[in-house]
Amino acid sequence: MSLAPVYTQMLSVLTGPDTPFTIGEGTVNGRTHKVYEKGPPQVRLLWLFSEAKPDDMYLVFEDERMTWGEARQRVLEIANGLINDHGVQPGESVGIAMRNYPEWVLAFWAIQMAGAVAVEHNSFWNGEELTYGVTDSGSRVMIVDAERHAALQPHAAGIREGGLDLEFIVVRADGDLGDRAVHWADVNGGTDIPDLPEEVCGHESRSVMVYTSGTTAFPKGVVHTQRNVVTNLFNMLTMTVGLRMAETAAAGGDPAAAAGGDDAGPVMLVAVPLFHVTGSHCVMMPITAAKGTLVLMRKWDAGLALELIEREKVTTFTGVPTMTMDILAHPDFESTDTSTLVSLGSGGAPNPPHMVEKVSSTVENASPTQGYGLSEVSGIATANGGSMYLAKPGSCGLKAPVSDMKVIDDEGNELPAGERGELCIYGPHVFAEYHNKPEATAEAIDPDGWFHTGDVAIIDEEGYVFIVDRAKDLVIRGGENIGCAEVEAAIAQHPAVHECAVFGVPDERLGEEVGVAVFPIAGQELDPKELQTFAGERLASFKVPAHVFVYEAPLPKNANGKILKRQLREEAVS
Repeated sequence: MSLAPVYTQMLSVLTGPDTPFTIGEGTVNGRTHKVYEKGPPQVRLLWLFSEAKPDDMYLVFEDERMTWGEARQRVLEIANGLINDHGVQPGESVGIAMRNYPEWVLAFWAIQMAGAVAVEHNSFWNGEELTYGVTDSGSRVMIVDAERHAALQPHAAGIREGGLDLEFIVVRADGDLGDRAVHWADVNGGTDIPDLPEEVCGHESRSVMVYTSGTTAFPKGVVHTQRNVVTNLFNMLTMTVGLRMAETAAAGGDPAAAAGGDDAGPVMLVAVPLFHVTGSHCVMMPITAAKGTLVLMRKWDAGLALELIEREKVTTFTGVPTMTMDILAHPDFESTDTSTLVSLGSGGAPNPPHMVEKVSSTVENASPTQGYGLSEVSGIATANGGSMYLAKPGSCGLKAPVSDMKVIDDEGNELPAGERGELCIYGPHVFAEYHNKPEATAEAIDPDGWFHTGDVAIIDEEGYVFIVDRAKDLVIRGGENIGCAEVEAAIAQHPAVHECAVFGVPDERLGEEVGVAVFPIAGQELDPKELQTFAGERLASFKVPAHVFVYEAPLPKNANGKILKRQLREEAVS
């Protein structure tokens, strides 16, 4: 028997009348949507209304520990410092650019408490890329770690000359910081709760901006409203609880008892970057809402992850598939106590179907889960887990409760179940706009409000979504979306490059690595290592091509002059 109908029934119970997750109709940007009627109008209320006890552990990083009570105090001190000392106004952009430190989490909630917009800058960007993000978003105040501060310092004068009066709040740095910069420890504006009326910070006000690598040469700022972020959280909570209830009901138990879960908050190992929607919206936010503990990793190390799982009694882990494979393959896996794990999830990249059974059979008490999402839907679009996932391991699951999905052909016609086409999504979790890019917004969201994902999918007769290809020109390397056009634009600056094309090369561990085919200018020679060095001066390290293919003839093209990337990819792996 398929679990999907039982799961759908449980969702109906959870979202019915007079429940915390009641779904009704609402108007968003002039369109009628299914909405969570009791969703708070401000993201900051999720923080303020948390029922976690002051002495409960909230943040763990290496040998540092911070309780919920300590975190609440520090968040208010930073929020009031932003308002009183840095003049931050509701709706103003405040940037975060740092690795997975506790200060990232505190900064995010402080920005929400101040009614500002948290701009989640990619911490792997170099100085030029960070400069673009700062100026594009208008992040006048940047909360950065020492490394990001050093990367931005050479560009700060130019940013200010361009009209943005840049200030820094710097974490984990010693000594003099130079012009317009203060230490994180010196920011303390008091612990009053800032008063933000709904007309200043309501459902449709901006809350977050994240940057996504798309098919243009420059990353796009994806704007999330307060409603977008809250809706994603409610989607995740209802889907998680609904699946738990369905599993219990299918086993003959009481689903109502399963809905309550455990009084103890979850303990989440956070290895994915917090600047991704996976890290911030789908990991940090729901664990915070569930009064849980976040165990932070600055950078990925499977051996350290196993140590932390055992030491901190981690219950939940979500990472890109590469991380899960690294854990299972690590020589210390068998000798490590992983019995506290109840969920081992993957997101950010397609999960190999064979991993589902491997996780289920290898990790003692953990169920495998998979989510499909995009920055443009504020986090999660579908989810699969438990018995449903084992039944259809090639699927990324069923749609979110307030979401509508369809698959269309090249003419925009909706296709029946089982047919392949572009996946489109409609709902209050769909992003508001690309910041300062109205043409790109109009291209992504059609006049009826449907977001065109660029992913090629099949929706079967039970509603399971299968992502089978992608139409967007992206490389997904270990969960990082890399826009091919951005890399091409950097490489094309090389004086010996006549034409180039970037594409994904299969990689056993990362899923894909960046590959580039180049045709030199007549009479010029190209050294692959020199080209990689050139690219590394202009791009973050993860975007630098690992494979350089130098062609002696022009790159293959179709009748319209478009480079045949599929052919280049096939030649690269042959």
